[in-house]
Amino acid sequence: MYEKSGAKQVKEKVDHLSDDAREAWETSQNPWVYRVSSVYDTLTAESEYAVAVKELRKLDPDFTLEEWKRDVVEHTLPEVMSLFLEGRIKELKPWLGESVYNRLAAEMRARKKEGVYIDTHVLSIMNSEILACEPDMVEKGSPIILLHYMCQQINCVRKKEDDTVVEGSEDDIRANSYVLAFQREYDEEMGALNWKIVDFRFNGAIAYL
Repeated sequence: MYEKSGAKQVKEKVDHLSDDAREAWETSQNPWVYRVSSVYDTLTAESEYAVAVKELRKLDPDFTLEEWKRDVVEHTLPEVMSLFLEGRIKELKPWLGESVYNRLAAEMRARKKEGVYIDTHVLSIMNSEILACEPDMVEKGSPIILLHYMCQQINCVRKKEDDTVVEGSEDDIRANSYVLAFQREYDEEMGALNWKIVDFRFNGAIAYL
């Protein structure tokens, strides 16, 4: 039944997207990658993972990656994705590093200029996976956590002026793949440590059964 239902094919596609996300991170030209890649030449016997977690626990002794992921998936991502899809960039800004904010703001301005809007419903966030947790050896900042997840969305783009569908349809449900990189930063105004998204990438999509 598993073979005939198509579930196996969907799982294989999801696995491929996760692998693609990992490969894209490892080969990306993004400057964050260069920072992380230098780790491999400088670490001693401890693994990158162990060093990063040890560093994060200096800031928060009770920190665990699983609890962090659960909190991000249940609370952070639904809010971030809703703001992103609705184009509410100013409200999204506190979550974002400067370069990510500038890039997403440009994308939203382009969307507005084209006079279109996308379906904003987030049906589900699933298949979350931590791809990497690695020290920032160049800037000496907090470790970077790379998270891949699938977001079940409706692929429907409409014109603002008359609601005409220009891409997709109301029943075109997709599982979109995203890769986000998080880093903890100290907020001087608030006097608190906050997680910032220092990279935000769309990584492809598959039709959802």
